[in-house]
Amino acid sequence: MFDSYAEIFAERGAAYHRAMAECPNARDAEFRAVLEPLAGRTGLLCDMPSGGGYLAAHLPAGMGYVGVDPSDDFVRACPVGVECTKAAITSVPLADGSVDFVVSLAALHHEPDLPAAFGEMRRLLKAGGRAVIADAAVGTPVASFLNGFVNEHNPMGHAGVFFDELTAGLIEDAGFTITDDALVEMPWQFDSMEEAGAFCRQLFWMPQLTADEVAAAMDREIGFDQIDGRPHLRWALRRIVCDAV
Repeated sequence: MFDSYAEIFAERGAAYHRAMAECPNARDAEFRAVLEPLAGRTGLLCDMPSGGGYLAAHLPAGMGYVGVDPSDDFVRACPVGVECTKAAITSVPLADGSVDFVVSLAALHHEPDLPAAFGEMRRLLKAGGRAVIADAAVGTPVASFLNGFVNEHNPMGHAGVFFDELTAGLIEDAGFTITDDALVEMPWQFDSMEEAGAFCRQLFWMPQLTADEVAAAMDREIGFDQIDGRPHLRWALRRIVCDAV
């Protein structure tokens, strides 16, 4: 059974947000990586789905933010002053051509209708606007970890549908021109292996395991680099940069 993003995070959105609140800088490299293709630009960015509005804290000066997410827990978790709207990402209550940028980070593997999601991104963007879409890629250690170890130990399972050889065509069919498509390293940074395990235990909701057990699986299946005495998880996502035709 394929559980949608809305169904999944209605159940475990609070645990995900606790992980992000306890380690707010763990994924900084990931947020920087999706904003890098927008460097030097100004305008309004739509983050979809936005989770707890985590990307907003990383925006450069001159860039506005609106988040869209179907989870009550995530919308409530958005910081004061950060605009987050509860809605499905296939039916966003914003006007045609109302935003300059769209970012979608590490969530579309839970979306059952990718053509509709890509079409909605294109509808929202002004002509010449840019979307940055990043998610796990088929055949990578990250995808194997999520649909393997996490699927086995998360009470809801994890059956992500990751980016594959068909993804770029679906994006182009929605009215985009792809300007860059690559697997990008976005290492997660922690103070200790115990912190890394505790973070992913909550983020991916594996309550029956200890932090040490989760950290050992992360090391075995994805791997860490030790930099200045701190573990950096070798997280990597496929990042597709595309412009509205």
